[in-house]
Order: sequence, then structure tokens, then C-alpha cells
Amino acid sequence: MVRRSSQPLPGIRDVLDRYNRRLMLLTLFLLCAALIGTGVHTIRYYFQSNLSLVARSISYTVEPAVVFEDMEAARDGIASVASMQGVRFVELRAPDGRLLANWFHSPSDTNTETTRVEQLFRIAHAVSPIRRDGQLIGTVHVAGDTSVLTNFLLYGGLSLLCCVVGALLAMRILTRQLVNGVIKPLQDIASVAHAVRQDRALERRVAPSGIAELDRFGHDFNALLNELEGWHVSLQDEKDKLQHDALHDPLTGLGNRAFFDHVINGMITDAPGKEAAFALLYLDLDHFKSINDQYGHIVGDAMLMAVGERLRKAIRPSDHAFRIGGDEFAVIVSALPDDDTLRAVASRIDESLSHAFDVNDTHTIAPSISIGHALYPRDAQSSPDLIRQADERMYQHKLKRRRFSSVQETYG
Repeated sequence: MVRRSSQPLPGIRDVLDRYNRRLMLLTLFLLCAALIGTGVHTIRYYFQSNLSLVARSISYTVEPAVVFEDMEAARDGIASVASMQGVRFVELRAPDGRLLANWFHSPSDTNTETTRVEQLFRIAHAVSPIRRDGQLIGTVHVAGDTSVLTNFLLYGGLSLLCCVVGALLAMRILTRQLVNGVIKPLQDIASVAHAVRQDRALERRVAPSGIAELDRFGHDFNALLNELEGWHVSLQDEKDKLQHDALHDPLTGLGNRAFFDHVINGMITDAPGKEAAFALLYLDLDHFKSINDQYGHIVGDAMLMAVGERLRKAIRPSDHAFRIGGDEFAVIVSALPDDDTLRAVASRIDESLSHAFDVNDTHTIAPSISIGHALYPRDAQSSPDLIRQADERMYQHKLKRRRFSSVQETYG
């Protein structure tokens, strides 16, 4: 059994966002490392080449002054070249190493030691020989002004930082768009799946996402929902049919005994303490067994179906008709304000059922019907007592063998 962690699991948005952030940082790190390495190498090469060029220019300039040993002219020549080239200092030495002349960019800068920047970038002093007729007559030593290099690196670093920040923002926006473009369709699918599971909303469908893989998944998911919805409708129809068959008489289509018990008990529960809230009519076809014996069960069934149809038409929309069993029927007359309403409903039933039934082309049957009644809560306050009361009155009516044409006499 797999144990679930108490901590909530990260969402797919968080997972994708985390991995995209790592990939973005790694890409920027490698890009910055490559740019910095390439930039430093290029700057160092440029700076060193510039110093070598300055050294050669100075050697050409001071060659005459060295030949004639005019050091004042040599210093002027050095200054004329070095002052505009970003040079920190220049030394003119004899072949034996003796200092002949020197020049400093700043009068206070007399340090000829290699600076930290020179050490960091391994920048060597540029040395250019001075020759006369192939003979070495001196050497020029040039050290660069590292402030130029430092400023260049500073501005280059700031520019690179701005580019990195811009790239980060652009990559962040693009990553968000990418994540949203993938997450939104997945969230829609998850929402539909949750609605189907939680609310049985089988009519929901996944909308197209514009992504091939997700659209294929959504299409298959919608096809599955179509099948589930079809099965659900079929099961619901079958359930409704089974429920209808369980509560209705298959011959007449009226409610059966189980439905009758359910309705009358429900009406008693919903109408406590009301004066004459409803009435129960019990009906029985007289001599129905003799009709069955004389004309057969086919005619008997046809007569029962006709009674059910006439009974359904005779009652009000708010009333309920049932076939209790055999030749016995029941009617619940609801919303009964007074006895006159009961007499009117009973008269319509009697009138409807008193007309003769056509058995065949030559015979008709004029049935006789016995009716008993009971009022809730005046006559009884429970369903068994109501049924017993109505049944007793129905049998009393049957024993007297009177038709229900005179409603006033029966209910007076």
C-alpha cells in the first residue's frame, strides 16, 4: 500500500515553472561565461596589441634622438606618442639596461611594478628594440594604463548585465506563455473530469486546445464521455421504466397497490390536522366473475382497460386512480374543500362507468359498480382505517345492489 504524503503535491504549473527556471538559469550562466571569456580574451589581445604598436611607434620616433644622444628630444618624442594612447609609463633603456629616459602619464605615478589588473589578465609590458644599421642601440619598454582596461571592462560588464536582465525578463515572459499554453488546456481537461466525477455532469466536453497531443487526448476523452452519457441515458430510461412498471398496473396503466399505499401514506403525512383534507373512494365491478365466465378473459381484460381509461378521464388532474387488484379500483380525491366536491367527483365517475361496453358487434355490457368512501381525517386518521372504512361502505352499497346514480342518497 502506497502511503500518501501529508504535504500537498506540487501542481504541474509549479513543476514546469521550476524546471524552466533551472534551464533558463543554466542557459544564461553558460552564455554569460562564454561571453565573458570571449570578451576578456578579445580585450586582452586588443590591449596587448595596442601596447606593442605604441612601443614600435615610439622606437621609430626616438631613434634619431638616441643616435645623437639627445635625451630631451627623446622624452619629447615619447610624450608625443604615448600621451594619446592610454600608456601608463614608458622607459627608454640602453642595450646594457641603463635608463636613458622615461615618461609617466601622471607625474605622481612612479611605480613601475606590474599592477593587479596586469597580473589578473596576464598583460606583459611591450618591448620594442631600436636598431641602427642592424645594431641594437636601445629598447623601449611600454606599460599600459590599466584604468582604460578597467573602465572598458566596467562598461562592458554593465552592458552585459543589462542584456542578462533583459534576457531574463524576456525568457520569463516566454516561459510563462509556454507554461500557460500547456497548463490551460490541461486545467480545462481536469475541470471537466472533476465535474463528471463530482457532479455527474456528463454533458461537459473538453474544448480544442490547439496542441496536437492534447487535442487527440481531448477528442478521445470527449468520445468516452459520449459513450458514458449514452449509457447513463439508457440506464436512466431503464430505471424509469422499471420504476413505472413497479408502481403501475400493466393492464390498465393505473397505479398499483404499492403506488396506492405510497400515495395515501404520503398524503396523510403532508396533511395533518386539516379538516377533510382528502377522500378515498373504493370501487368494485359487480358480477365481473360472471362476465369473465360468459365472455372469456379477453373480454374481461378489455373491460378492465376500458374502466381504467374512463376512470382516468373522469377524475380531476389533482386526483389519483389505482387498480388495487382484480376488479377493485380506488380513487384518492385530493384538495377536498367540502362534501359537494366529493359528490361531484363521484357523480362523474358513476356517469362515466354507467355507459355500456361493446363486447362485440352484437353484444354490449352495462356494468354495475359499487362505491364506498372515507374522508380524512373525519372518518379515519390512518391509511388502514381509511381503507377499512371505504371497503365496508363499498360492500354495504354492493349488498343493497343499488347503482351509484343517486349520489345524494349515498352521501347524504
